Amino acid sequence: MNLEDHLILIVDDNPTNLGVLVDYLEAYDLEIVTAMDGLEALEIVEEEAPDLILLDVMMPKLDGFETCQRLKANPVTQDIPVIFMTALASEDDKVKGFESGAVDYVTKPVQQREVLARVTTHLSIQAQAKQLQAQAEKLQTQADELKAANDSKDKFFSIVAHDLKGPFMPLLGHLEIMHETAETLPPAQIKQISGFSYRVAKRVFDLLEDLLTWARMEMGRIKYDPISLDLVNILNQNVRLFLDNARNKDITLHNLLQAKIWVQADENMLNTIVRNLINNALKFTLQNGRVTVSAHFHEPSVEFVEIWVTDTGVGLNVDNIAKLFRIDQHYTTTGTNKESGTGLGLLLCHEMVTKHGGQIWMESEEGIGSIVKFTMPLAEPAPEGDWLIDISETSVKMVETIEYVVPSSDELAELHILAKRGSMRKVNKWVKRVTEMDEIYRPFCDEVYQLAQEFDSQGVVRLVERFVDSATNDQ
Repeated sequence: MNLEDHLILIVDDNPTNLGVLVDYLEAYDLEIVTAMDGLEALEIVEEEAPDLILLDVMMPKLDGFETCQRLKANPVTQDIPVIFMTALASEDDKVKGFESGAVDYVTKPVQQREVLARVTTHLSIQAQAKQLQAQAEKLQTQADELKAANDSKDKFFSIVAHDLKGPFMPLLGHLEIMHETAETLPPAQIKQISGFSYRVAKRVFDLLEDLLTWARMEMGRIKYDPISLDLVNILNQNVRLFLDNARNKDITLHNLLQAKIWVQADENMLNTIVRNLINNALKFTLQNGRVTVSAHFHEPSVEFVEIWVTDTGVGLNVDNIAKLFRIDQHYTTTGTNKESGTGLGLLLCHEMVTKHGGQIWMESEEGIGSIVKFTMPLAEPAPEGDWLIDISETSVKMVETIEYVVPSSDELAELHILAKRGSMRKVNKWVKRVTEMDEIYRPFCDEVYQLAQEFDSQGVVRLVERFVDSATNDQ
């Protein structure tokens, strides 16, 4: 056993005995502290607990038996092994020593090799005891976590089982009616009943599909293959998938990201996450609303990028936000056009984001809208490009330069003034007006709008000043 870095307290009122033991034990790399009586020993262990104590029995002020009893009565020091050094060799004295809490004893005059052997043995036993205690605590923690996870899953499956069973009663009822009266029912009514039956069956199928996907995630049966991906392409592909859905609700859907940002992610999982979030945003956004996807560097680290899906929808209160990513809370509600959902989409997103070492959360306000944000690791090495480094007191951001088509200098001057005044409401009006002037300005206006939504007036100012030769005079 390696004795280095072990601290031994030797307590003896005889300086000669102390000197002999100290010299001998220090030769084996043990660190030694000494005390001349029991009271001094108790003061020392209060300041720094030793790994083992060699304790003389016959001492003035406080003898070894009483010192040992006090050590064992203190929760902080009760586990320190104590070896008595004594000339008392009777059976009663030995029993008294063990009853006071000692683990061993050596008789005086002490034999140095015997002392070293007993010290080594009890240090080894103590180390093994600490290791076993640590393992026991770890196992208990794992058992508690497993029980909590199983309890949550039991509740989750109970809720899902109810949701699976519930739709079948009306479905069976409608199919029974259609089966028994098919020859006499008018075509319009058959179409109505079959349409209802299809929608119910589709909802159950979607729930089962999400449930099976989640189960495969839990069992590690979904392939995880992270590669370098162009984030702007991923976002564009998924935005295009939902353009018809957006048009059907007269919702504006845009990808505000135009810079090349490379992430290290599993392509299927990232697409699933973005699809779910865009679908949710459209579902809970009213007619003439707006949904955008964008990317922001994750502060204070630049190892991750934040991806935002922002909507001007109905929003959620704090209590319901807390239910979204929890397995023991199956939260689902219909969309603004009565669209249904399984309630598992965000749970799947959470599992997939976590698989990438990222985080996902929602910021929302009822009647205003929501932003779902999640982080993805940036690919290494960093992508090539022309990067601007914006250094402030609190953060470092990297932004790739983008060439926008911008309106006239007069329009930019007006925007600059509004932003410097912090009038984000008027900035939004400016965005709407300029966008209606010509669609070619939309990418620039989208960027301004996103900054205004974040109340980042200085961000708007910096953006405008990239396209003017000198600062605009304030009025």
